[in-house]
Amino acid sequence: MLSLGAILVQNLVSRVSDRVDETVDIAKRSVIAGLVIGVLLITAYVLTIVGAAVLLSERYGTVAALFGLAGGFLLLALIVLAVAAAGNRRERELRRLRRQQLTARRDLMAAAATVTMKKPLAATAVALALGFLLAPKSRRKDD
Repeated sequence: MLSLGAILVQNLVSRVSDRVDETVDIAKRSVIAGLVIGVLLITAYVLTIVGAAVLLSERYGTVAALFGLAGGFLLLALIVLAVAAAGNRRERELRRLRRQQLTARRDLMAAAATVTMKKPLAATAVALALGFLLAPKSRRKDD
């Protein structure tokens, strides 16, 4: 006869393995569905471009239609590149500002430690000031 501990451990292991198996099955289905959807979307995109090329070639000629589509996609790619570059520049600036704030807080902590060692009575005032300055801020972005 199994002990109560062994029964509980066996129950726990079976529940965990069931959850892991379920999660793996869901992940496999999601990956397969994602791949099929991706292939279908790429196919639809390519057929749309080919259809647009055929339609434009009937009206303007084959060479003009292909150069027009190529130019349009080049322009679209440059716009996306500019938007991504602006987002990266903004994120880099925000990281720089956060680093400066952390450096200032670290310097403040070092100064507080020095003051605490020299003047124990001032430690209370420093602790209150640090608590006020380092309190969690609102997560809302105002920019």
